[in-house]
Amino acid sequence: MKKKKRRTGATETFSVSVDPETKRALRALADSAFGGNLSALVTDFAEEARRRMAAGRYLRRHGVADVTVKEADAIAAQIDREVSAARKPRTKRRAA
Repeated sequence: MKKKKRRTGATETFSVSVDPETKRALRALADSAFGGNLSALVTDFAEEARRRMAAGRYLRRHGVADVTVKEADAIAAQIDREVSAARKPRTKRRAA
């Protein structure tokens, strides 16, 4: 059977070494969230890395000091609370 040829420049293959526990976790996440596509999982991680780098550049450009992990967690928790509060359905008031 003839092997399907990849389109040039479409993807690149690289090797990553991880411990067995990490491999199992990555495989499980790929299976549950990406239909078993480990490449899609890595692409998703890379997109998150690009967002983090862009946020870091923005903060540095605007002179915002680096935050600690604890501060970042507190900010994330506050955002989660605000998003959750914004999503709560509002009850209708009865007409008098």
